[in-house]
Amino acid sequence: MSKAETTTGQRPEQAATKQRRRPGQSLVCGWCGGEITVRATGRTPKWCSDTCRHRAWETTRAANAGRLAVQVVDRLVEVEVPVTVIETVEIPTTPKGAHWISALHELARQLDAGKIYDRDLPALTVALNEALDAYARRPAVRTRQHTRRD
Repeated sequence: MSKAETTTGQRPEQAATKQRRRPGQSLVCGWCGGEITVRATGRTPKWCSDTCRHRAWETTRAANAGRLAVQVVDRLVEVEVPVTVIETVEIPTTPKGAHWISALHELARQLDAGKIYDRDLPALTVALNEALDAYARRPAVRTRQHTRRD
């Protein structure tokens, strides 16, 4: 067997065209050409009966001794296994109502911790100023004197 062959005696380009194993799939006997029904589990059968398996063994043994020019072909059958992947993906949403309070506290915490890049600070300044201007335009805010707590 050359380096370009796989352990089944196939070249890589042949191995890429393998058939997938499916329940109820039928294969052909390596000796007589009869039909073999593949079971859902276990080894993939090569022969339809013990008689065909024994005849193939005798022929292979004779070929190895140089008496016959018959080569037994091995085939590879792959099994398809469905895999279900469940993944939790967090989708960021815009806060509503009282949730803005915790969002703004989180923003202050990240600013203090240096988690927000300096390159993002000018845009953040513009956005915060727009938010404060909109806050100041609210009628309930204009009538009361709100002071900042320290």
